[in-house]
Amino acid sequence: MTLLPIVSHALIYGVILSAVLFTLILILTRINPEIMLKDYPPDIQAKYGPMSERSKRQRIPVAIFFIAVLFGIVAMSFQEVRTHASGDIPFLDAFVHLFVMFSIFNLLDWLVLDWLIVVAICPSFIILPGTEGLAGYKDYGFHFRGFLIGTVITFVTSILVAGVVAAVF
Repeated sequence: MTLLPIVSHALIYGVILSAVLFTLILILTRINPEIMLKDYPPDIQAKYGPMSERSKRQRIPVAIFFIAVLFGIVAMSFQEVRTHASGDIPFLDAFVHLFVMFSIFNLLDWLVLDWLIVVAICPSFIILPGTEGLAGYKDYGFHFRGFLIGTVITFVTSILVAGVVAAVF
């Protein structure tokens, strides 16, 4: 498989991954925004205080569910890559596919979820009780730094997972 079809395929799955995870994140935040406390800017975390024991207990099954969904979408995405590669997936193909797919998620997370929904629109269900009006809710820089950190994580994760995929397939 040449790289162009891999990139095209990864772009599609990056959008699918984003749509699914954004939906889950927004539903989760609507149900209990405190579960996402560690993803809020520092001023909001400081004002809100520590996470409740209830939310701490909820984080583990929620994280397991999110990871299962993530792995499921990644596995589905590799089915077509494997078919086009006649069963063998070389490291470069796996890396490009993963890096593009995760980069699309990271980019859309930054621009759509963080900047558009969280900062610009800021629906009331995102605001933690007692933190209304804090500067962190309008902190574009916080989310941009998150995007940059996500880019590094995407690169490293893509290398590691591509190594596993190339070894297994």
